[in-house]
Amino acid sequence: MAPTRPDTPQATAAKKRLDAAAAARDKAIEAAQRAYWSAVAAEIEAKNLTQVATAAHLDFSREHIRKQIKRYVETN
Repeated sequence: MAPTRPDTPQATAAKKRLDAAAAARDKAIEAAQRAYWSAVAAEIEAKNLTQVATAAHLDFSREHIRKQIKRYVETN
C-alpha cells in the first residue's frame, strides 16, 4: 500500500468540505425524523389510530414508537 500523502492545502480544504457535508446530512436526517415522528404523534393524539394500530401498521413495537415520539416530538 502506498504511504499517505502529507496534508496539502487541497486535502485540508476537501476534508473541511466533507465535514460540512456530513453536518448538513445529519441536520437533514434530524429534521426528517422530527417531521415523521411528529406526524405519527399527531395521528395518535387525534385518536385517528390507537398506538397499537399505529405500531401494527408501521411494523414497530409500541415501545419503539413511544420512545421515538418522546425523543423527536417537542411538547409544549
